[in-house]
Amino acid sequence: MPRVSCVMPVYKNEAHIAEAIDSILSQTYEDFELVISNDGSPDGCDKIIARFADEDSRIVSLSREKNQGIVFTRNELTDHARGEWLATMDADDVSLPNRFEKQIAFIDENPEYDVIGTSALLIDPEGNPMCEMGGGLSHEAIDAHHMKAATGTAFVSPTSFMRISALRAIGGYRDEGRHAEDFDLMLRLSEKGAICTMPDALLLYRQHLGSIGYHFNKDQRAAIRWAVEEAYERRGIALPDGLFDDSASKRTPSYACRQWSEWSLRGGNVGLARRYGWRAISLAPWSPRGWRALARAYMPGVRNEDRVQLAAKSQHDLQSSILTKAK
Repeated sequence: MPRVSCVMPVYKNEAHIAEAIDSILSQTYEDFELVISNDGSPDGCDKIIARFADEDSRIVSLSREKNQGIVFTRNELTDHARGEWLATMDADDVSLPNRFEKQIAFIDENPEYDVIGTSALLIDPEGNPMCEMGGGLSHEAIDAHHMKAATGTAFVSPTSFMRISALRAIGGYRDEGRHAEDFDLMLRLSEKGAICTMPDALLLYRQHLGSIGYHFNKDQRAAIRWAVEEAYERRGIALPDGLFDDSASKRTPSYACRQWSEWSLRGGNVGLARRYGWRAISLAPWSPRGWRALARAYMPGVRNEDRVQLAAKSQHDLQSSILTKAK
């Protein structure tokens, strides 16, 4: 039996799945199986998976014609996993070659943990690096973050290494938490055993508008609220007033570009930050937030107050120019 079962749910990932699979098959740690489930994807994923499976016996391929959803697929993958540890992998991300080796070494030195994650390098849809996020957090910090109903970066889910016996003991993923099923899972796992994240960035975590966090943001926030309310009830703790923020920004393409600009700037990728700042403005030219993002990208060393003033002036100049041309 392999020590590690890496599981990969697949749905409409034709553009990136080959790179994702290849990154797992190229791991320096070799005692693993790769279990892939094609959840009725209508594109060419099946052919790509079949090509890899023909060449590498470590791949276990599951497929069906009808889409059953992410929760069904994740539980199906867990049922088919034969290893002691379950490593999650999304079909649009890239694992660095030493990911499994480093996570297994950490587990061997710290056997008290049931779940470990890592930091990740955020990349844009084309694979350009933005910044590192997550990692280096204790059990207490991760759980406290989740109990605040914060999405954020306390645990980068696609980097998870979970003890399969612990995952099965709590019943796996729950359909009520769909679109935030991993968030709900971490809350329940943290009640039964220890979790943490390593500081190493061992995954390239692709950001794109088709991801759940952008495409199903409203449903995801509702699922997080449900999971947190359930956690407070299970633990016998009164739910704090004002815990949930119902005023979160809608994740429009303009919002995504602003966020990617900020992340790129944080990672020192100024050119990419400027590109996404301009794109945010092109999508929503009347939004002051887009202009603030662009100002920060062009003047990364300027104080925040001055950036805001610059953004306001830039927006005013553009509006004046548009009104002048309209006359």
